[in-house]
Order: sequence, then structure tokens, then C-alpha cells
Amino acid sequence: MQYSRITILAFLALMAASSKAQTLYDLRWSSEGIDYAGFMIYFNEDDIYMRVGYSYDGGYNLTHTEYHYDLDSQKEGIVIMEGLESQYIREETDSGYEPFHIFWAVDDDNVWLGPLALDNYHLREDNFDDIVEVTMTEIHTSRLTEEYLQWFYVPEDEDYYILVEAKNNALAQVPTAVPTEAPTLHLIMIANTLIPDIGPSTRLDSHNASNEFEGIANVLAMNFNKVEIADKDFTKERVAATLASFQPSNNDVVVLMYSGHGFRFADQAEKFPQLDFRYNDYQPFGAETCMNLKEISDAIVQKGARLNLIIGDCCNTDIGIPKQVGSSFLASRSSVNASIPKLQKLFIQSSGTIVAAGASQGESSWGSNNNGGFFTNSLIGSLREEVSILRTDDEPRWEDVLDQAVKGTQKKSQMCQECKPQNPIFEEFIANN
Repeated sequence: MQYSRITILAFLALMAASSKAQTLYDLRWSSEGIDYAGFMIYFNEDDIYMRVGYSYDGGYNLTHTEYHYDLDSQKEGIVIMEGLESQYIREETDSGYEPFHIFWAVDDDNVWLGPLALDNYHLREDNFDDIVEVTMTEIHTSRLTEEYLQWFYVPEDEDYYILVEAKNNALAQVPTAVPTEAPTLHLIMIANTLIPDIGPSTRLDSHNASNEFEGIANVLAMNFNKVEIADKDFTKERVAATLASFQPSNNDVVVLMYSGHGFRFADQAEKFPQLDFRYNDYQPFGAETCMNLKEISDAIVQKGARLNLIIGDCCNTDIGIPKQVGSSFLASRSSVNASIPKLQKLFIQSSGTIVAAGASQGESSWGSNNNGGFFTNSLIGSLREEVSILRTDDEPRWEDVLDQAVKGTQKKSQMCQECKPQNPIFEEFIANN
């Protein structure tokens, strides 16, 4: 990862502390004498919608608007969550609703203001006199009530019943006893936590990954085994010794995640990066301090576990170009709302191997000291979205998890003023049993 000071999205750090999918927000604002209430579901950077309810001329109106980010605006010191064409869900009075755009802007003192709202009519006319402040509050699924949701959904809305079920699921979920013969989910977390430039980011990656996979093991009644290689243990020798002694059972799941520096040799044919096991700039560079991600994958596959996930969040550039740190970014971060059958489909009923790297050949891998690596963040968010009870359209697939993680990483690098394009790569050999 490369690290340089980015200011454009720094104000979003509080909203992007981690990457949990399906964040729910309550928004309130007043404009031209009308009080508006919004309920927003934020799945990912490309999938956001808001229901807006308001009373006008004695009747109650309810609208549905899809949102996305206007990336071009960020070059001008503005972040706009742009409201696209709206449709009425309930129209008791003709008010001529124009979708509101939600945005943040930097003032003359380089201080971020927002969230703010301005409707599409005034934005088209370049009339910013009617900008209003918005109260934006995150809502945990367990705190939803049927009375609240009925302000934003009608009886024929499928999402209403899904949200009620998600609320009940959140309240009912309790730790599951692990059977003696249960498979084990092994997490081998390799993080360059001592290196000065990216240490804070890699520590966040380690923390987020540990919480994520331990939680998955818990709800699936799997044993959990964590092996952490960090601080001064972050050496090739320690990694090699760990791989040599590691003995998973044939029904186990192995997740190996690397967060640190990476590179490629000028004449390297292998598309996956070399992992750099040096935690300070004075350690000598050579064959004894690096190993290719594919070499690690091959060693893990030979152990015979049922499912292997090998993830490297690092640069894939020529030697001498460091991993980069970009800005904070807006990411969903609320409760998982996981469907246990969907988790079982991915972690219990699937077998095979996935190898993924955070950047393509010649690219840097970007991260943030507030949020961790863009790719790690996107991967965890994509996994949570794929298994969410709010997603009812299809069966969960690892390919979809990876595809969305790639898109999320690409979008985060686009949302960062000084970041260059980042396009993760992966190979996926998965069968569903």
C-alpha cells in the first residue's frame, strides 16, 4: 500500500470505521416549510436507496430514490451522493417532488461541512440559497420497529418484511455451542504492523479480519483457530515454519490473509505479487525476505483442507514503489444481518481454493490509517452483503463476493483524489457440495 496525505474524504472517517454491509440511516431535514424524513439503505458504493416521506397539503407522500456517488464533484472539494430519478410509492397530494442530493463540502478554512441537502430543481438552477442541514443517524437493525418502517414502506413492499425479519434475527442470534466433531475455521493473519508507513492500516486489517471470521465460525458452530504473524515475528522464517507445521483436517476452512508491502520483479511472469517480509527499512532485501503469494497458496492447498481462501492486500508494482495510503472513505458499517443458510452455503457446502491479490500487475494497493486496506475493507463488506438476509435475489457465490470486492476497491480508489487505479485480481476454483 502506498501512503500519501489525502484530504478530500477525511471527514468521512467516523462513518467508515469498518466495512460492514447494509448500513441503515435515518435522515431528517426541512426545506421550504416541509419536513422530510428519509430512511436510507447503503449496501455499497454503487447500491444505495432512500425512501423519503413527508406531509404536504393535508396528505402523506412517500418516494423512492436510487443514489450513487458523483465522482467528478470530488475534484472540486465536494462529495455528492446524487439522487437519481424518483418515483412515488404513495402520492396523496401533488407536490412535484424533486429528489434531494446529499452532499458534503469543504469551506474556506478546509473544514468539512455536512451532510447537507439540496433538491434537484435548485441544483439545476445553480441556486444554493436553499441548502439545508441534515441530521443523519445510523440505525442498528435490532432497533427497527414495525411502526417506524410503516412510514417508509407499504404492505406490498417485500423489503418491509425482510427488514422486520432482519430485526427479529438480530435479536434472536446467540452464540452457538460447537460440536466436538465440528470443522475448524483457521485464520492465518500475516500483518506488517511495525513498518512505519502502513503499520496502522495493517493493524486495522488484522483486527477487522479477526472479528469477521471469528464471528462467522461462531454462528456456524465451527471451531476457530487464529495464528497471527505480526510485529517482530513478521519474517519469512516464521511464515515458512507455520506453513510447514500447519495440519488442518480435510473438512476444515483455511483463510490466510496478508497485509503489508508487496512488489514484483521486472522479469516476473507470475501475475500474483511477491510478499515483502521486512518490517524496517534497514533489513536487507533478498530471497530470504520475500515469497510469492502463489507459493504460499500452493503450500496451503497441499495441506488438504476443504476450502482455502488466500488473500494478499499489497502492491503488485516493480521494486521501489511502496504501498500507498490514501484517504478515508464512506463505507457501510452496520450490523451483518447475516443469513445462516447463506453462510453455510459459502463456508460449509463449498470446497476448493481462492487466491486473490489487492492489485493487478504494475499497480499500487491503497489503504487508509482510518479504515485499513481498500481491498480488505471491500472484501469484508462484499462478503457481508452476499450473505445478508436483505439480499433475496440469488444464491450466495464466492465469485460474486470477489467480483463485488473488486468493484468496491476500484470505486474507493476512484473516490480518492490522489489515488491511482487499483484493480484486484483473483483465481477461483470452487465447487458447491
